[in-house]
Amino acid sequence: MPKALEHIRVVDLGTVIAMPYCTMFLADLGAEVIKIEEPSAAILRTSLTPGSVPVSQYRDRNKKSVTLNLKHPKGVGILKELVKNSDVVTENFSVGTMEKLGVGYAALKEVNPKIIYASISAFGQYGPYASQRGYDILAQAMSGYMSLTGFPTDPPTKSGQSISDYLAGSLCAVSILAAIHHREKTGQGQAVDIALFDSLLSTLDGHIEAFMMTQKLPERAGNLSIRNGPLEGVYETRNGSIALDLTDSRDWEKFCHVIGKREWPPDPGPDLIRQGIEAWVRARTKEDVLETLGSAGIPVAAVNRVDGMVQDRFANAREMFVAVDHSIYGEVKITGSSLKLSKTPGRVETLAPLAGEHTREILKSLLGYHDEEVAELNREGVV
Repeated sequence: MPKALEHIRVVDLGTVIAMPYCTMFLADLGAEVIKIEEPSAAILRTSLTPGSVPVSQYRDRNKKSVTLNLKHPKGVGILKELVKNSDVVTENFSVGTMEKLGVGYAALKEVNPKIIYASISAFGQYGPYASQRGYDILAQAMSGYMSLTGFPTDPPTKSGQSISDYLAGSLCAVSILAAIHHREKTGQGQAVDIALFDSLLSTLDGHIEAFMMTQKLPERAGNLSIRNGPLEGVYETRNGSIALDLTDSRDWEKFCHVIGKREWPPDPGPDLIRQGIEAWVRARTKEDVLETLGSAGIPVAAVNRVDGMVQDRFANAREMFVAVDHSIYGEVKITGSSLKLSKTPGRVETLAPLAGEHTREILKSLLGYHDEEVAELNREGVV
């Protein structure tokens, strides 16, 4: 089966979540992603606690690992050689770090004018907060995202996951693909600047515009929708939670018919709606609610924990869990690719590489180094 990005080579200096998540998508689509790591960081990435498998098996799957000391002049030289033979460079260090190492965009586009240089940072490459180190929780706080999460009587609440890292990584992957398309038409490379802050701010989707027009602040609504109130929310059954969306008037009519409330006025008001839904759902089991509403074509779903989701027949039917053999860990089951294309789908072919697993291969096959030269670089602490 062909791979959509099999002609693309990515030099990936990304760490932690955001950029490794971005380049995971590119690798799933067939790009050759060469993960550049400091030797100590590579060892930490692959280290295990008893009975565990490194989390990097997910984000760093389908990639190759090259250990490289960028504080050594020869390490910088090797990186530039790789960039000369590549399409994309990715990094998510603090702003200015790459420049201090001598491998910022200005330096690398001298080596390869067509290079696409993608950066993810907390607050972007320019602006008053650009030099400030930051993480997901700060982006959630500053962007206003956190102010909309949680219950009205509780303080602002962070998302359960590092949501800005995953969103920024996704937006960066899209931006890289757009930059590749632009280069194919014009021959020009460019820099990509993605910020955790910008990514989350863009999800406020209409709340900002509404405030600027009305000066009315949106308020936290807990498990109900800020916009749609009780018509869209999470409700408790006798043995678990379900999520329900009745915002389509046709679904609301179906629901009224199912629960025997056809006598309700056309606009019963949010309190009456909430009380009616709560009373009907609370009197039943989760399985009964899902079957009754689902068979009527009403949008409803169980609120799964991770254990329930892993067993979910729909997730498994969508091939969202795959088993891959690893030379050390044996068979490892990880999350599959969400990229479902009919001709060139995303695929999981290999688990995350061992520390420096491909250093010798890349130096020899791509850059033309001899065994003796690789051995000398190793003795000097370059690789």
